[in-house]
Amino acid sequence: MEQRLRGEYDVSASGGSLYRFINEMQQAGICCRGQRCFGGNYCFRVFSRCRDDVEGLAKKHGVTLEFTPRATLAQLLHRYRFRLGIPIGFLLAGALLFYGSNIVLNVEVTGNEKAQTAEILAVLEEQKVVRGSWIPSIDFAACEHAIRAQVDELAWVGMRHTGNRLVVEVMERTPEPEMVEERIPCNIISTQDAQITGFTIGCGQVMRLVGDGVQKGELLVSGIVTDPSGHLGVRHAMGSVTGIYTQTETFCCPFVQEIQEETGEVSKRQYLDLFSWHIPLEPKSDIGENFRKTTSYRWFSLMGKELPVGIYMEKFYAYERHLTALTPLDAAVNLQEQVQRYEENFLSEVKIISSETEEIRTEEGLTWNVVYTLEGEIGTTQEVYVRDADPTAPRQKPQEES
Repeated sequence: MEQRLRGEYDVSASGGSLYRFINEMQQAGICCRGQRCFGGNYCFRVFSRCRDDVEGLAKKHGVTLEFTPRATLAQLLHRYRFRLGIPIGFLLAGALLFYGSNIVLNVEVTGNEKAQTAEILAVLEEQKVVRGSWIPSIDFAACEHAIRAQVDELAWVGMRHTGNRLVVEVMERTPEPEMVEERIPCNIISTQDAQITGFTIGCGQVMRLVGDGVQKGELLVSGIVTDPSGHLGVRHAMGSVTGIYTQTETFCCPFVQEIQEETGEVSKRQYLDLFSWHIPLEPKSDIGENFRKTTSYRWFSLMGKELPVGIYMEKFYAYERHLTALTPLDAAVNLQEQVQRYEENFLSEVKIISSETEEIRTEEGLTWNVVYTLEGEIGTTQEVYVRDADPTAPRQKPQEES
């Protein structure tokens, strides 16, 4: 690169006292490159600034020199001075490199086992941090605080970026051990109007018997217990209380409903994804108003490594909306499906003893009021608030007997 900037000559020397000429150039400190001898000629390269010294030594020893200038950077730039596409290309490449190194192309979450990566990415999306975000504008401290506040499993969050890769490093909380001796004092109360069918008590004093009827909020197991000596103590009541209770749910199905049906027409749009820029590869076509959209990426790769350039594809599945009329039989089938889904999703942990259905038919639709008789857990814990004695209050002295 130095000779390209300063200029250099290819020199061919012949005749005279050639060896003395070579020795004196070495003694004078003239830098010669590419030295070679053939056919009685001594060839070498020398910087342009040394030409006068070389010519002086050659004249002193009767050596004939032939100088051939080598191409320099200045000559190259001068030759292409009117080709504006070259500097414009360099400027665009530099701008693209600068932009590509300052946007988020990939978000990675490390250190999580229990916390879901999708949940962390959703919090970042609420903070406007997604693929294509401008890295200098990201408030890392605010994002870290938001993730810690909204994801309970995390104890520490740190964010950094390496180039255009955003890394979210997390540390999950250490599970707290269960309290064995020091538990919050509490009772077990009823959550339903029910008839008790069974107790499984670990700690506490049972206040009702199997077969008793209880109301919602009534005390079932007390955390205030009395020892054999008559002293009161406060405990954390533990156990399970089952009972039979009723529950009413309402399901509705109108006779006239709006449904959506896909027409089978699929439209595609392809874009060149260049550092999160979507450059259309084809003219946009009309896709209508009603459609379901899906997106996908196909990244280019070089030598097995994925590049931040690829094809972004959008697919639009058209559908039509229209009204349909249901017969009472169709509505009954629809309600039966609703009841089945409800039982599978919400009553899977209890025993369904029986169910009674009351059908109400109007001009608008069909309604089922289903009364369930269920057997399941009816107890829940409720804290017992105990007022601590004021340690600063003065103690009273016992009165002496007269």
